[in-house]
Amino acid sequence: MVTDRRVRVHARLTSIVAVLICCALAGFVVLLGGLQSQTLSFFKLRPHLAGENSTSALLETFLAAPLPRRNTNLSVDAPLFFIHQRKAGGSSVRAAILDAAQQAGLPFFIPCYGDPVVHCDTYSIGRAPPAAIYGGHLPWAERKELSRRATFDGSIWHNPLNNASCLTMFREPIARLESCFYYRFLQGGHNRSEPRISDPRFKCLSNLTGSELRNMFHGRTVYGRGCLNEPFRMLSGLSDEGDLADLSTQPVDGPTVTAAVRLTLSHAATCVPIVLEDPRTLQLVRHWFPQLSGAFKTLRHMNAGSVKRCKLTDDTRAVLTELAAAESIVYDVVRQRVEVMLAALPEKHQR
Repeated sequence: MVTDRRVRVHARLTSIVAVLICCALAGFVVLLGGLQSQTLSFFKLRPHLAGENSTSALLETFLAAPLPRRNTNLSVDAPLFFIHQRKAGGSSVRAAILDAAQQAGLPFFIPCYGDPVVHCDTYSIGRAPPAAIYGGHLPWAERKELSRRATFDGSIWHNPLNNASCLTMFREPIARLESCFYYRFLQGGHNRSEPRISDPRFKCLSNLTGSELRNMFHGRTVYGRGCLNEPFRMLSGLSDEGDLADLSTQPVDGPTVTAAVRLTLSHAATCVPIVLEDPRTLQLVRHWFPQLSGAFKTLRHMNAGSVKRCKLTDDTRAVLTELAAAESIVYDVVRQRVEVMLAALPEKHQR
Protein backbone atom coordinates (compact mmCIF):
# COMPACT_ATOMS: atom_id res chain seq x y z
CA MET A 1 0.00 0.00 0.00
CA VAL A 2 2.85 2.35 0.87
CA THR A 3 4.47 1.48 -2.43
CA ASP A 4 1.29 2.27 -4.37
CA ARG A 5 1.02 5.63 -2.60
CA ARG A 6 4.61 6.44 -3.52
CA VAL A 7 3.92 5.53 -7.13
CA ARG A 8 0.88 7.81 -7.24
CA VAL A 9 2.82 10.70 -5.65
CA HIS A 10 5.67 10.21 -8.10
CA ALA A 11 3.22 10.20 -11.00
CA ARG A 12 1.64 13.47 -9.81
CA LEU A 13 5.03 15.13 -9.39
CA THR A 14 6.03 13.98 -12.85
CA SER A 15 2.84 15.46 -14.31
CA ILE A 16 3.40 18.75 -12.47
CA VAL A 17 7.02 18.97 -13.66
CA ALA A 18 5.89 18.20 -17.20
CA VAL A 19 3.29 20.97 -17.06
CA LEU A 20 5.85 23.42 -15.66
CA ILE A 21 8.32 22.55 -18.42
CA CYS A 22 5.64 23.03 -21.08
CA CYS A 23 4.65 26.41 -19.62
CA ALA A 24 8.27 27.49 -19.49
CA LEU A 25 8.85 26.46 -23.10
CA ALA A 26 5.68 28.24 -24.21
CA GLY A 27 6.75 31.37 -22.37
CA PHE A 28 10.15 31.20 -23.97
CA VAL A 29 8.61 30.91 -27.42
CA VAL A 30 6.35 33.91 -26.75
CA LEU A 31 9.30 35.89 -25.38
CA LEU A 32 11.44 34.96 -28.38
CA GLY A 33 8.65 35.96 -30.74
CA GLY A 34 8.26 39.25 -28.92
CA LEU A 35 11.98 39.92 -29.08
CA GLN A 36 12.02 39.07 -32.76
CA SER A 37 9.11 41.41 -33.36
CA GLN A 38 10.79 44.18 -31.40
CA THR A 39 14.04 43.59 -33.30
CA LEU A 40 12.27 43.84 -36.64
CA SER A 41 10.53 47.04 -35.52
CA PHE A 42 13.87 48.43 -34.35
CA PHE A 43 15.44 47.95 -37.76
CA LYS A 44 12.38 49.27 -39.56
CA LEU A 45 12.79 52.50 -37.60
CA ARG A 46 16.58 52.48 -38.09
CA PRO A 47 17.29 51.25 -41.61
CA HIS A 48 20.95 52.26 -41.37
CA LEU A 49 21.41 49.33 -38.96
CA ALA A 50 19.33 46.81 -40.82
CA GLY A 51 21.92 44.93 -42.84
CA GLU A 52 23.29 44.71 -46.33
CA ASN A 53 20.64 46.94 -47.92
CA SER A 54 20.99 49.72 -45.36
CA THR A 55 23.09 52.00 -47.58
CA SER A 56 20.48 51.84 -50.31
CA ALA A 57 17.79 52.79 -47.78
CA LEU A 58 19.87 55.77 -46.65
CA LEU A 59 20.25 57.02 -50.19
CA GLU A 60 16.53 56.73 -50.84
CA THR A 61 15.79 58.59 -47.61
CA PHE A 62 18.19 61.37 -48.61
CA LEU A 63 16.66 61.77 -52.06
CA ALA A 64 13.15 61.93 -50.56
CA ALA A 65 14.08 64.36 -47.76
CA PRO A 66 12.29 67.74 -47.66
CA LEU A 67 14.09 70.49 -49.54
CA PRO A 68 15.91 73.13 -47.48
CA ARG A 69 14.02 76.26 -46.52
CA ARG A 70 14.70 79.31 -48.67
CA ASN A 71 16.42 82.18 -46.92
CA THR A 72 15.35 85.41 -48.61
CA ASN A 73 16.57 87.68 -45.83
CA LEU A 74 20.01 86.74 -44.56
CA SER A 75 20.71 88.34 -41.19
CA VAL A 76 22.44 87.70 -37.88
CA ASP A 77 19.19 86.05 -36.76
CA ALA A 78 18.95 83.89 -39.90
CA PRO A 79 22.55 83.45 -41.06
CA LEU A 80 24.09 81.46 -43.90
CA PHE A 81 26.79 78.89 -43.13
CA PHE A 82 29.00 78.08 -46.11
CA ILE A 83 30.82 74.82 -45.37
CA HIS A 84 33.91 74.91 -47.57
CA GLN A 85 35.07 71.44 -48.56
CA ARG A 86 38.77 71.42 -49.41
CA LYS A 87 39.77 71.30 -53.09
CA ALA A 88 36.20 71.41 -54.33
CA GLY A 89 36.22 74.94 -55.73
CA GLY A 90 35.21 76.49 -52.44
CA SER A 91 37.70 79.38 -52.60
CA SER A 92 35.78 80.72 -55.59
CA VAL A 93 32.52 80.41 -53.65
CA ARG A 94 34.06 82.11 -50.64
CA ALA A 95 35.11 85.07 -52.82
CA ALA A 96 31.65 85.27 -54.41
CA ILE A 97 29.97 85.26 -51.01
CA LEU A 98 32.31 88.03 -49.87
CA ASP A 99 31.34 90.15 -52.90
CA ALA A 100 27.64 89.61 -52.24
CA ALA A 101 27.97 90.39 -48.53
CA GLN A 102 29.81 93.63 -49.20
CA GLN A 103 27.32 94.71 -51.86
CA ALA A 104 24.39 94.01 -49.54
CA GLY A 105 26.08 95.51 -46.48
CA LEU A 106 25.79 92.24 -44.57
CA PRO A 107 28.17 91.47 -41.68
CA PHE A 108 30.32 88.45 -42.47
CA PHE A 109 32.90 86.12 -40.97
CA ILE A 110 35.03 84.70 -43.78
CA PRO A 111 38.61 83.59 -43.05
CA CYS A 112 41.20 85.21 -45.37
CA TYR A 113 39.00 88.31 -45.58
CA GLY A 114 37.56 91.05 -43.37
CA ASP A 115 38.68 94.18 -41.60
CA PRO A 116 40.67 93.19 -39.70
CA VAL A 117 41.45 90.16 -41.87
CA VAL A 118 40.55 86.82 -40.31
CA HIS A 119 43.55 84.49 -40.56
CA CYS A 120 43.14 81.92 -43.34
CA ASP A 121 44.12 79.10 -40.98
CA THR A 122 40.89 79.51 -38.98
CA TYR A 123 38.49 76.61 -38.47
CA SER A 124 36.15 77.97 -35.80
CA ILE A 125 33.94 81.02 -35.45
CA GLY A 126 34.81 81.13 -31.75
CA ARG A 127 33.89 84.49 -30.22
CA ALA A 128 33.57 86.31 -33.53
CA PRO A 129 30.93 89.07 -33.65
CA PRO A 130 27.50 87.95 -34.94
CA ALA A 131 27.37 87.71 -38.72
CA ALA A 132 24.82 87.15 -41.45
CA ILE A 133 27.27 85.01 -43.43
CA TYR A 134 29.88 82.57 -42.16
CA GLY A 135 32.10 80.93 -44.74
CA GLY A 136 35.23 78.81 -44.59
CA HIS A 137 36.61 75.44 -43.57
CA LEU A 138 34.04 75.44 -40.80
CA PRO A 139 32.76 71.91 -40.13
CA TRP A 140 29.15 71.08 -39.37
CA ALA A 141 29.75 71.01 -35.61
CA GLU A 142 30.77 74.69 -35.69
CA ARG A 143 27.14 75.64 -36.23
CA LYS A 144 26.58 75.00 -32.53
CA GLU A 145 28.45 78.23 -31.83
CA LEU A 146 25.44 80.11 -33.20
CA SER A 147 23.56 79.09 -30.06
CA ARG A 148 25.87 81.38 -28.10
CA ARG A 149 24.03 84.25 -29.80
CA ALA A 150 20.64 83.07 -28.55
CA THR A 151 18.56 85.68 -26.74
CA PHE A 152 15.60 85.33 -24.39
CA ASP A 153 12.69 87.62 -25.15
CA GLY A 154 9.75 87.46 -22.79
CA SER A 155 8.90 83.78 -22.71
CA ILE A 156 10.75 82.36 -25.72
CA TRP A 157 14.30 81.83 -26.93
CA HIS A 158 15.50 83.28 -30.24
CA ASN A 159 18.30 81.01 -31.43
CA PRO A 160 19.92 81.87 -34.78
CA LEU A 161 20.87 78.21 -35.18
CA ASN A 162 17.18 77.35 -35.65
CA ASN A 163 16.99 79.71 -38.64
CA ALA A 164 20.45 79.06 -40.09
CA SER A 165 20.89 78.01 -43.72
CA CYS A 166 23.61 75.81 -45.17
CA LEU A 167 25.55 75.97 -48.43
CA THR A 168 28.32 73.57 -49.40
CA MET A 169 30.24 72.44 -52.47
CA PHE A 170 31.14 69.02 -53.89
CA ARG A 171 33.65 67.81 -56.45
CA GLU A 172 34.16 64.50 -58.26
CA PRO A 173 36.23 62.55 -55.70
CA ILE A 174 39.15 61.40 -57.86
CA ALA A 175 39.63 64.91 -59.26
CA ARG A 176 39.46 66.30 -55.73
CA LEU A 177 42.07 63.83 -54.44
CA GLU A 178 44.35 64.63 -57.36
CA SER A 179 44.02 68.36 -56.73
CA CYS A 180 44.62 67.92 -53.01
CA PHE A 181 47.80 65.93 -53.64
CA TYR A 182 49.38 68.45 -56.00
CA TYR A 183 48.18 71.58 -54.24
CA ARG A 184 48.67 70.63 -50.60
CA PHE A 185 51.37 67.94 -50.57
CA LEU A 186 53.61 69.22 -53.37
CA GLN A 187 52.92 72.93 -53.62
CA GLY A 188 52.55 73.37 -49.87
CA GLY A 189 49.14 75.02 -49.94
CA HIS A 190 48.20 78.66 -50.37
CA ASN A 191 51.51 80.15 -49.24
CA ARG A 192 53.64 77.71 -51.31
CA SER A 193 56.29 77.81 -48.59
CA GLU A 194 56.13 74.42 -46.91
CA PRO A 195 55.85 71.59 -49.42
CA ARG A 196 55.58 68.24 -47.70
CA ILE A 197 57.26 66.22 -50.47
CA SER A 198 60.59 67.00 -52.18
CA ASP A 199 61.38 63.65 -53.87
CA PRO A 200 61.11 64.37 -57.64
CA ARG A 201 59.55 60.95 -58.30
CA PHE A 202 56.50 62.09 -56.33
CA LYS A 203 55.87 64.98 -58.70
CA CYS A 204 53.69 62.60 -60.71
CA LEU A 205 51.00 60.53 -59.02
CA SER A 206 51.31 57.86 -61.68
CA ASN A 207 54.93 57.22 -60.67
CA LEU A 208 53.77 55.79 -57.35
CA THR A 209 52.97 52.18 -56.60
CA GLY A 210 49.62 51.21 -55.12
CA SER A 211 51.21 50.86 -51.69
CA GLU A 212 52.86 54.27 -51.97
CA LEU A 213 49.60 55.89 -53.03
CA ARG A 214 47.70 54.41 -50.08
CA ASN A 215 50.43 55.48 -47.68
CA MET A 216 50.59 58.98 -49.18
CA PHE A 217 46.89 59.68 -48.88
CA HIS A 218 46.83 58.52 -45.28
CA GLY A 219 49.29 61.33 -44.50
CA ARG A 220 48.63 64.92 -43.43
CA THR A 221 49.07 68.20 -45.29
CA VAL A 222 50.81 71.26 -43.89
CA TYR A 223 47.45 72.21 -42.39
CA GLY A 224 47.24 69.02 -40.34
CA ARG A 225 44.36 67.54 -42.33
CA GLY A 226 44.27 64.64 -44.72
CA CYS A 227 42.96 64.60 -48.29
CA LEU A 228 40.63 61.62 -47.89
CA ASN A 229 36.86 61.73 -47.31
CA GLU A 230 36.34 65.50 -47.21
CA PRO A 231 32.50 65.43 -47.23
CA PHE A 232 32.61 63.29 -44.07
CA ARG A 233 35.17 65.61 -42.46
CA MET A 234 33.02 68.68 -43.03
CA LEU A 235 29.45 67.37 -42.79
CA SER A 236 29.28 64.24 -40.63
CA GLY A 237 30.40 65.67 -37.30
CA LEU A 238 33.39 63.29 -37.23
CA SER A 239 36.62 65.13 -36.45
CA ASP A 240 39.38 62.60 -35.75
CA GLU A 241 41.70 62.42 -38.75
CA GLY A 242 42.50 58.76 -38.09
CA ASP A 243 38.82 57.83 -38.09
CA LEU A 244 38.24 59.76 -41.30
CA ALA A 245 41.17 58.09 -43.08
CA ASP A 246 40.01 54.68 -41.89
CA LEU A 247 36.78 55.10 -43.87
CA SER A 248 38.90 54.38 -46.96
CA THR A 249 39.93 50.99 -45.56
CA GLN A 250 36.45 49.79 -44.58
CA PRO A 251 33.90 47.98 -46.77
CA VAL A 252 31.45 50.49 -48.20
CA ASP A 253 28.50 48.36 -47.09
CA GLY A 254 29.92 47.79 -43.61
CA PRO A 255 28.65 49.39 -40.39
CA THR A 256 31.43 52.01 -40.12
CA VAL A 257 30.95 53.56 -43.55
CA THR A 258 27.17 53.20 -43.29
CA ALA A 259 27.11 55.16 -40.04
CA ALA A 260 29.30 57.90 -41.54
CA VAL A 261 27.11 58.09 -44.64
CA ARG A 262 23.99 58.36 -42.49
CA LEU A 263 25.39 61.30 -40.51
CA THR A 264 26.73 63.05 -43.59
CA LEU A 265 23.56 62.75 -45.64
CA SER A 266 21.28 63.70 -42.75
CA HIS A 267 23.14 67.02 -42.55
CA ALA A 268 23.63 67.44 -46.30
CA ALA A 269 19.86 67.19 -46.77
CA THR A 270 19.52 70.59 -45.09
CA CYS A 271 22.13 72.20 -47.36
CA VAL A 272 22.01 73.72 -50.82
CA PRO A 273 24.73 71.95 -52.85
CA ILE A 274 27.01 73.39 -55.49
CA VAL A 275 28.72 70.77 -57.67
CA LEU A 276 31.91 71.93 -59.36
CA GLU A 277 31.21 69.88 -62.48
CA ASP A 278 27.65 71.20 -62.85
CA PRO A 279 27.29 74.99 -63.35
CA ARG A 280 23.50 74.58 -63.23
CA THR A 281 23.83 74.30 -59.45
CA LEU A 282 24.49 78.06 -59.31
CA GLN A 283 20.78 78.37 -60.12
CA LEU A 284 20.09 76.73 -56.76
CA VAL A 285 22.11 79.40 -54.95
CA ARG A 286 20.34 82.20 -56.77
CA HIS A 287 16.93 80.75 -55.89
CA TRP A 288 17.53 79.75 -52.28
CA PHE A 289 19.54 82.87 -51.40
CA PRO A 290 18.33 85.77 -53.59
CA GLN A 291 20.63 88.26 -51.86
CA LEU A 292 23.59 86.36 -53.30
CA SER A 293 22.21 86.03 -56.83
CA GLY A 294 24.31 88.79 -58.39
CA ALA A 295 27.55 87.12 -57.33
CA PHE A 296 26.57 83.64 -58.51
CA LYS A 297 26.02 84.03 -62.22
CA THR A 298 29.47 82.49 -62.77
CA LEU A 299 32.43 81.64 -60.53
CA ARG A 300 35.98 82.79 -61.13
CA HIS A 301 38.67 80.12 -60.79
CA MET A 302 40.91 80.59 -57.76
CA ASN A 303 43.71 78.57 -56.12
CA ALA A 304 44.38 76.65 -59.32
CA GLY A 305 47.85 75.66 -58.16
CA SER A 306 51.22 76.04 -59.83
CA VAL A 307 52.42 72.40 -59.90
CA LYS A 308 52.13 70.72 -63.28
CA ARG A 309 50.19 67.45 -63.25
CA CYS A 310 50.75 64.27 -65.19
CA LYS A 311 48.13 62.00 -66.71
CA LEU A 312 46.68 59.34 -64.43
CA THR A 313 47.33 55.76 -65.50
CA ASP A 314 44.58 53.16 -65.25
CA ASP A 315 46.35 51.54 -62.29
CA THR A 316 46.66 54.84 -60.45
CA ARG A 317 43.03 55.70 -61.13
CA ALA A 318 41.99 52.28 -59.80
CA VAL A 319 43.76 52.91 -56.48
CA LEU A 320 42.24 56.39 -56.17
CA THR A 321 38.83 54.89 -56.92
CA GLU A 322 39.36 52.44 -54.07
CA LEU A 323 40.42 55.21 -51.68
CA ALA A 324 37.46 57.40 -52.70
CA ALA A 325 34.81 54.64 -52.58
CA ALA A 326 32.97 56.01 -49.53
CA GLU A 327 33.19 59.62 -50.74
CA SER A 328 31.86 58.55 -54.14
CA ILE A 329 28.67 57.23 -52.52
CA VAL A 330 27.96 60.71 -51.17
CA TYR A 331 28.98 62.52 -54.36
CA ASP A 332 26.85 60.33 -56.62
CA VAL A 333 23.70 60.69 -54.54
CA VAL A 334 24.24 64.45 -54.21
CA ARG A 335 24.26 64.64 -58.01
CA GLN A 336 20.86 62.92 -57.97
CA ARG A 337 19.61 65.28 -55.26
CA VAL A 338 20.65 68.21 -57.46
CA GLU A 339 18.30 66.97 -60.18
CA VAL A 340 15.44 66.85 -57.66
CA MET A 341 16.18 70.42 -56.54
CA LEU A 342 16.56 71.77 -60.08
CA ALA A 343 13.21 70.24 -61.03
CA ALA A 344 11.60 72.08 -58.12
CA LEU A 345 12.82 75.52 -59.26
CA PRO A 346 10.33 78.06 -60.58
CA GLU A 347 10.59 78.39 -64.35
CA LYS A 348 12.39 81.74 -64.19
CA HIS A 349 15.34 80.14 -62.39
CA GLN A 350 15.62 77.18 -64.77
CA ARG A 351 18.15 78.70 -67.12
